[in-house]
Amino acid sequence: RHGAIPYYTWSDQIYRDFMMQILQKLEPRLMARNQMIFEELDDINEIIFVQKGQVDIGYEVNKKKKFVIRYIDKTLIGAFNCTFNIRAIFCYLAKTDCEGFMIRKVDWMQILNDSPVIGEVVKSNVEKDYFANIKDKVLAQKDKDLLRITKRFDYQQIQTILSKNIV
Repeated sequence: RHGAIPYYTWSDQIYRDFMMQILQKLEPRLMARNQMIFEELDDINEIIFVQKGQVDIGYEVNKKKKFVIRYIDKTLIGAFNCTFNIRAIFCYLAKTDCEGFMIRKVDWMQILNDSPVIGEVVKSNVEKDYFANIKDKVLAQKDKDLLRITKRFDYQQIQTILSKNIV
């Protein structure tokens, strides 16, 4: 299969080494109910592995936040932003008390650079997951809301962050 992304398991030494590096760098991470984890335009410096709790993802228009996606237990946030060094274009809220682990961006990038073969697979998977499960869904709802708002007569100005594919 030309161009297929390799699949690794624990029986692959390269994968075991990669995973052990990650496990050694994980730190506990707690988030309180209703805590904003990341705001739009934040420079995200950690990837959070939420083991338990609910995380909402949304956007802000005219200083009002609207949340579109809710993840419950066993989710990952910040991976795309850390991996590709891109500021947040969405808001992330701990809807409930959350607990899990985090890895610092600097450590994550070092691990990806130390394991370039697996690193390329991880980068590809992170990008695909972010676009399919977060970015496309949140921006679709934001586009609908912006269209609805622009048709109202009581709005003269709309404040929001536009992604490159909207402009």
